[in-house]
Amino acid sequence: MKNYLIPTRLTADTVTAVQTAINHSENRNAKIILFLVTDEINSFSAAQYLREQDSQITHKELAILDHCRDLIEHFPNCKLEFQRQSGISAPLLKNFLQFHSIDLILLTKSIITSKKTVHSNLVQIIENQKTPILRLINETITQLNKAIYLENAFSRLNIDDVQQYMQNQFPLQQISQVLKKELETSEHINSLLTEVLSKNDIDFVIETRTSERSRIKQKKQNELNHHFDIPVLSLHEETV
Repeated sequence: MKNYLIPTRLTADTVTAVQTAINHSENRNAKIILFLVTDEINSFSAAQYLREQDSQITHKELAILDHCRDLIEHFPNCKLEFQRQSGISAPLLKNFLQFHSIDLILLTKSIITSKKTVHSNLVQIIENQKTPILRLINETITQLNKAIYLENAFSRLNIDDVQQYMQNQFPLQQISQVLKKELETSEHINSLLTEVLSKNDIDFVIETRTSERSRIKQKKQNELNHHFDIPVLSLHEETV
């Protein structure tokens, strides 16, 4: 069984993420968890806590959740769960990922670009975990079959390591090209990627990351990823 985690704001791209997870399950048993993280509720009263929690979900958001439930009904091999969390921390998320044996985290654009502190903290905590991350860029459902590997100049991995990992974890996907990410600016990397993507039928980009907790380096990493107009699969080097 494959287990997928989709942090959500219950926006339209959540449906796209669910469909992507379904496609990736390849008709095997799969569990998809929608993970709604909201601001921490400070209340000594259980009744008040429940009232505030209920008030945080709008009718429009409930409609998105119902849409996801309707979608999953057509795929008996897939199971959908909805989890809510008030506030988030690194230990809490780590335990959550381990308990549910999460194989892949799908990050939607609405989560990545959210201005709310709870969401930006969530994304940063996720990127410091070792679970593979698939960053989606819009509401278009894409079949992730053909990839380009963006190789980090300082990575201890080589293309053979990544290719073997992909064959074991993502059997329908193949790496068709390698692009070395040297000590260049994000503008230069984007220019190279634009040229390669325009000449080749590439579905997504593969990159690797480490548990670097430096806020400056993390910010640079995020800025580079935000420029990709294509899904990005981020693999932790210690798991490949």
